[in-house]
Amino acid sequence: MFCSRARVRRAQTALLIVGLIALAGSCSRKKPSGPQRLAILRFENLTGDESLDWMGRAASEVMSAELTGSAAMSIISSGTLHATDRILGARPLTAPGISAERTAALLSGATRILYGRISRSGGNLRLDAALFDTARQKIDRTLTANTSESGSIIRLADSLARELQPPVRPFATQNPEALRQYCSGLESRDAAAAVQSYSRAVALDPNFGEPYVAWAQMAASQRNKEETERILALAAARGPAIAELTRARLAALAAGLSGDPTTEARSLDTLARLNPADNVLLRQLAQAHLNARNYTAAAETLKKALALQPTDAVLLNQLGYAEMYAGNLAGATSALNEYARLRPDDPNALDSLGDVHFYLGQFGQAEKYYQRSLEKDRSFNGGAGLLKAARARLMIGDVGGADGVYNQYLDARRQAKDPLAEFRRAEWEFLSGRRRHAIARMEAFVRSLPAGLAATLAPEAYAQIAVWELQLGDQTRARESASKAASQRTPGPAIMARFLTGTPAPPAEWMARARQMLPQPAQERTRKLMLAYALLLHKEFQAAEPVLSDLFHHTPPDPSEILPVLLAWARVGAGHPEEAAGLVERNPVPNTTVEIFGSLAFPRLLFLRAALLEKQGRRAEAGANYRLFVTLSGPDASAFGEEAKAREAMGK
Repeated sequence: MFCSRARVRRAQTALLIVGLIALAGSCSRKKPSGPQRLAILRFENLTGDESLDWMGRAASEVMSAELTGSAAMSIISSGTLHATDRILGARPLTAPGISAERTAALLSGATRILYGRISRSGGNLRLDAALFDTARQKIDRTLTANTSESGSIIRLADSLARELQPPVRPFATQNPEALRQYCSGLESRDAAAAVQSYSRAVALDPNFGEPYVAWAQMAASQRNKEETERILALAAARGPAIAELTRARLAALAAGLSGDPTTEARSLDTLARLNPADNVLLRQLAQAHLNARNYTAAAETLKKALALQPTDAVLLNQLGYAEMYAGNLAGATSALNEYARLRPDDPNALDSLGDVHFYLGQFGQAEKYYQRSLEKDRSFNGGAGLLKAARARLMIGDVGGADGVYNQYLDARRQAKDPLAEFRRAEWEFLSGRRRHAIARMEAFVRSLPAGLAATLAPEAYAQIAVWELQLGDQTRARESASKAASQRTPGPAIMARFLTGTPAPPAEWMARARQMLPQPAQERTRKLMLAYALLLHKEFQAAEPVLSDLFHHTPPDPSEILPVLLAWARVGAGHPEEAAGLVERNPVPNTTVEIFGSLAFPRLLFLRAALLEKQGRRAEAGANYRLFVTLSGPDASAFGEEAKAREAMGK
């Protein structure tokens, strides 16, 4: 199963928790290979002077910054620790790191944890630290540094860093008050107070880069683009006076604001070269390459990340999908087989192998992998492996066999009390050539809904009927269904259905209607999708093409995505088939959730592929796709005349 970014984060957390539990139960003597992952926790203030509390954070920040960029060691930042810590519940940011940050460090994959204390010894300020090996569960070494009371915490932390791993990068400021303000911002739970602290820090030392980064990150997290750009401009004005690595971090933040996946990937690539052992950064870079649809670069970046963490199942799963997007079946299979070897009881590895083979057209193998996944856990992903196995069988033209597998899926959904079981059954019938029957079943489904479910499920069902009726060319019945959707309380599907069944109009009018119906900037993507669907359904292919192209190039890839098929449809319809060929070579993995517009892409994908193969002179392959398209379209032709064209091409 492919994981979106949100799913990846949840999966990583789950896997790390499993690892932490295993760690508590056994102490391996084997040292991990590759660069160490070091978490430097907040030092504990044992001086009895609360005015020195800030030095606990300062010591860890100075050491982390000085050691970042090493090829032999990856530093887990305090920001990463606190992001992980939020999963565990709020803890005092000023508490000693050994009590408040240790678990977060383990969950973040630390192989070494440095923790320590600040104390007074005679007239001197002293740092004592211990380096803990998480695999062997023992202290590797201890470190000490001391200086006179007037000495700087920066000098003390620098001494420890040099003792731990020379050489080190010079810290970005030698101004203790600027550092204190920066640490105050990091540890403030009040956003306004944090902003004031960062502002004071850069006023005290305008070339101190870290406060700019933290300040800009805070503004970006608040979706305040204008403020983020202002902070980045302040930093940019300092030019090379700010350290190169920090400038690269700021450039990556700026690239993230641009909305251009290629620019973001380029900036992260620069940052990764300056910090080669940072596995978190490599993951971000891989995702940026995927967002830019540069699949080969994504796969190569994931391999670098795996070189640092070769037993990371999440990375292996991501590599499998990146290789799949690149069309590399052998590479994808190799990565996922390794995943399966490392986690033999995990059904997801086999499910992912099923997705890879489905996507690349190996449908018989795909079905086998889906079934093997279910043998390990029938409840995995809600039993959706049966749905995907049924679609794999459908793709080889065995409609009866596919029905049998799909009925098993429906039985499982009914046993799970899924209120959408009949909705799913109607959807299956429409996609497999029983279109009018599917519409009748969906109408019966709506009529059977109890009052408690009707308010939430009826609008979606009526919207689905409206889309199907539009595809079959029945505008009147489509409007009736849209009207019924609008009579319910759930606005989303009703808005979409009402828009799509509007009076036919020129493209400019459709665009104006879309802006009027969804005017907010946050609604831009939904507005563009709604507009694209309307233009396609009303055969305005020339106008639909740029809208779909923009969506395609600004949407991360997904195994189930139908955007490539819709874009190919628009390009073929607009008379540019040569620009559509690469968009229909792959097979979107069946979506395991209800997808109202899935029928716009399937089985149309087969027709588009056949037409392009025919133009390339590959008549046998074209004929096979035409035949399967006609089979899966059934007797109820769409309003676009594709079934008749397919039969004509087949000589029928």
